[in-house]
Amino acid sequence: MMEIRNSFHGKGAFKKGTGLSNIKKVAEKYGGAISIETQEDVLVLHVLLIISQHPESNSQQMNEYVTFYSRKKR
Repeated sequence: MMEIRNSFHGKGAFKKGTGLSNIKKVAEKYGGAISIETQEDVLVLHVLLIISQHPESNSQQMNEYVTFYSRKKR
């Protein structure tokens, strides 16, 4: 899991460019996910990459991440 924070100058909306599209493709390739949110003037990107020696376990790990992250945001 990676968390990247960067300055953001906008009013809650932003365009998803080529960079974020590429990050999403790589995350999905490895059974992971990304989430993007803004906190005042900061853009926060969470990237989950699941690199496993047992590919069949990726979907279980992804479900655990989604459950964990959705609890964390409450």
